[in-house]
Amino acid sequence: RVDTRVIMIDEETSYIEKDLYIQITSKDALEQSSSYHFSKRQMDALYELLSQKILLSGLIQNASFVSSDIKAVMQSLPENLELDRKSVVEKALSLVGKVNYFWGGKSLTLGWDDNWGVLRKVTAEGSPTTGTYRLYGLDCSGFIDWAFFYASSGEYVISKGGGVAAQRANCIEISLENAQVGDLVFYEDNSHAGIICGTDDNGGLLIVHCTSGDTNTVVITNSTGFAIAGRPQYYIN
Repeated sequence: RVDTRVIMIDEETSYIEKDLYIQITSKDALEQSSSYHFSKRQMDALYELLSQKILLSGLIQNASFVSSDIKAVMQSLPENLELDRKSVVEKALSLVGKVNYFWGGKSLTLGWDDNWGVLRKVTAEGSPTTGTYRLYGLDCSGFIDWAFFYASSGEYVISKGGGVAAQRANCIEISLENAQVGDLVFYEDNSHAGIICGTDDNGGLLIVHCTSGDTNTVVITNSTGFAIAGRPQYYIN
């Protein structure tokens, strides 16, 4: 509502003062679905999304600290780091906390993919999430493909259309001790992969990777679980 009153300064001077009062009300997801007349398909997707409340809450909390993490890692990159390695790592770090893990998620775009964050059914087989609705994003190999594709201006796909095993095959295996920023690391069974993005205060490797589980997004972690290191042919050719 608007309240209006006349303010007298003296007998000849006055002005009108108006106060605007705005009442803000909120609607939960189900109330909004009713207001906007969701279809049955939209309702099914909404119920699936609401079933992931804990996951979504975790993503919101995660967003509060990723900026400082990225800044610290970027500032600690070696000064003599080769430009192609630096570009790959910078592209990878740009997605920390911003893109969901999505089983079978791939993207060959130069920059942000507008499909990320859109509710979509998981169609790739072999995951507990298959057949459910999730916010679209990348899986671990899709994340690595995207980083190299973007860094190479669209000229290089490290998996060449495959997954983690194909990415590993397109690397020269090296020891973790000899691995450098920009090299890849793998679980021994090829179930997961990431990109080395730096070292922690104790000299341990830091890995940027897209992971499922509690975080369900792109994260920076230590190297726990990663047993194999590989040097991409991209840096050698």
